[in-house]
Amino acid sequence: MKVIKKISTISGYASGVLIALIWALMIAEVIMRNIFHHPILGCSEICVFMYVSASYFGFSFTQIYKGHITVDLLYTNLKPAGQRALDIISLVLESILFVAFTYCSWKSFATSFAAREIYLAAMRMPVYVLRFAIALGVTIMALQVIADTVETITKKKEVQA
Repeated sequence: MKVIKKISTISGYASGVLIALIWALMIAEVIMRNIFHHPILGCSEICVFMYVSASYFGFSFTQIYKGHITVDLLYTNLKPAGQRALDIISLVLESILFVAFTYCSWKSFATSFAAREIYLAAMRMPVYVLRFAIALGVTIMALQVIADTVETITKKKEVQA
């Protein structure tokens, strides 16, 4: 479990680095375009690819800190046993969803890579690189959710012992 949390943390930091790179690239683009009259070729496409990657890399980091949006209306009115049951149900369903999403993401990457899919815009961008980043981010999220599920289920056993 600690290894998965460490991987999720690294993924979260990678997300932050990508956001900082996007910021730096956009500043450079504005300077190059407005002062030197030479825009950076493909800047928008590169930033979109990095932004999507940063989003998927940030999923598992947000999961560690329970930062995803939740609806508390019913949850807060339940007793601790009911809250725990709801936590387990939602984590199991979330695990199933992300395992399926992981499978589909890797399948999409494999198809894109085999075809050497290219996004044609200001510059040729390999789509399979983006699909790899998505698949990797989703895989890390799936592992984090599964780890959270196991931890939540086993936590009760420790309390009863």
